[in-house]
Amino acid sequence: MSGVDNKIEDIKRHLYDPVNTVAHRIKEGTLHTVNHKVEPKWESGPGGDNIENMRKPKASIFKKFFIFSILFFIIAIGVAYYIYTHNTTSISSENIDITVIGNAFTKGGEELPLQIEVSNRNKANLEYANLIISYPSGASDNPTDFIRMPHISIGTIKPGETITKNIKVILFGDERSDRNVKIGLEYHPEGSNAISTKEKDYSVNISSAPLSLSIDAPETTATDQPISLTVKAVLNTSLQGNGTVMQVTYPNNFIYESAIPAPSFGNSMWSLDALSLTNPISVVIKGRIVGQDKDQQVFHVYAGTTKPTDKSVMNLVYNSLLHSISIVKPFLEANVSVDGTTSAGQRILVTISWINNLPTKITDGEIIANIGGNVFDRTSVESDKGFFDSMNNRVVWDRNSVEGLGIIEPGERGDVSFSVKSLSPSDTQASIKEPQITFDVSIKGREPSLGSAYTEVDNFSKKIVKVLSDFQIASSATYKDGSFPPKAETKTNYNITWSLINGTNPITEGVARSSLPVYVNWVGSVSPRENITYNELTREVIWNIGSVRANTGGTSDREATFTISLSPSLSQVGSTPQLMKELFLSGTDSFTGTLISHRTRSINTFLSGDPNFKSGDESVIQ
Repeated sequence: MSGVDNKIEDIKRHLYDPVNTVAHRIKEGTLHTVNHKVEPKWESGPGGDNIENMRKPKASIFKKFFIFSILFFIIAIGVAYYIYTHNTTSISSENIDITVIGNAFTKGGEELPLQIEVSNRNKANLEYANLIISYPSGASDNPTDFIRMPHISIGTIKPGETITKNIKVILFGDERSDRNVKIGLEYHPEGSNAISTKEKDYSVNISSAPLSLSIDAPETTATDQPISLTVKAVLNTSLQGNGTVMQVTYPNNFIYESAIPAPSFGNSMWSLDALSLTNPISVVIKGRIVGQDKDQQVFHVYAGTTKPTDKSVMNLVYNSLLHSISIVKPFLEANVSVDGTTSAGQRILVTISWINNLPTKITDGEIIANIGGNVFDRTSVESDKGFFDSMNNRVVWDRNSVEGLGIIEPGERGDVSFSVKSLSPSDTQASIKEPQITFDVSIKGREPSLGSAYTEVDNFSKKIVKVLSDFQIASSATYKDGSFPPKAETKTNYNITWSLINGTNPITEGVARSSLPVYVNWVGSVSPRENITYNELTREVIWNIGSVRANTGGTSDREATFTISLSPSLSQVGSTPQLMKELFLSGTDSFTGTLISHRTRSINTFLSGDPNFKSGDESVIQ
């Protein structure tokens, strides 16, 4: 450490020597102050910018644009504020008042006068101003059923000016319902082609409808039971013009039967032209509802006018209502089981099944089956337990004839039956249209209530059996030319005639067809008015009959004739060859909607219908 200290001391001693051999530094001498002339502002040197540019860089283009946008926005707000507060030509719909002066209550169907005031509180004109008035045309709330009055021209409404216009409207609706009169003002702001609007709704309460509707009908019924609805129309005020009608729309499951008075159009429209303040009109409608337990069926009633082009569509509704009927199980139920169609002269079996649906017993049950129709054979009624009352055409069962009807416990069931025949066409002298037999069955009893009192319970069922038309065809053959009797390996021509027989009902889509044996050939049709064709592939002869009138074969004839050729073989000598195979007939009974078919046996060379035929001419000779 002593060597290091010596070196430091040597440096200190020679620190201020003019010649420092240690640090190799030569002392030059003393510094003196030198004055230089400096200009107040530096000039740009040859290298570029002056000192100010070096100290303050340029602003960017984006920054300048941003500053400009802010200034423009501030100026625009100021200008807009000035225009809004000082410009006298600005228009606001808030400064337009529409006031309606009139009665807030009216009777439906009566003219309601209204006074409309339009005030312009703007400081500019409202040009080309028009009033637009619309209101409901009837009692419906359908937005398309509106009356739009012709535009009421006002012209120019000056600042501070009030224009008054008088109008009259006729409103319809249910009693105590509200109807809105829509009032609109269209105008052009001064100096502008744009159309502006101002709207207002004026509510009017209908104090009474022009006519009142009511319906008297049950709220519940059993399925397929006769019901009666009484619909009543009462006029409350005078109606303008004629043509007022009442329409009842039925649920899909309602079966219309009759009405008093009869409808004026279809089965649901009645004229109310005779309706007056002193003459109400009532309509009684009868029918049945078919449905399931707890089904809801709704009837709608409308009063108003119809479209001129379609009398079945309501155009203007004055008033309307609806009535709902629920389907419930009958207390004492009777179901009739019978086929819906039968052939003429056949026996019909009718079975009546009954059941007590009440939670309590029913006593003194009675079943009555009334028999009617235009082909009912009164001499054919058979019933093992019931009594046939021929004076009233009915079969009766009671507690004396059927023990189970005396007391019917809850849920207890049973059945009775009878049979009857329909008349055949030969049993009637006059032609019958739409032959049918009807069965109206009623069942009733007594339900014990408080004390010794009883409540009557009953039920009705109805069935109709339609009698099919007797649609048949006959086939016959006659000799035309060739070998007679038929000779082996020689041609014999025969005319085949098909004759139709039809009973009481028209037939549609009738067709008859048969085929030829292999040794018989088709020659051609003889009946030009009938559509007879031959299929060479199937060897089938087809008569496209089409429609057949009732009583064909009795009062009118329908036949088709064609020619065939028989070429028997030696193997057929001594035999009676078949000319046509079985004949099949089919068609649809237009009254019953049932497909009827009939089959006729084949025919051969035994020509029973040919007056020139004698026994032995049927056999093939050699």
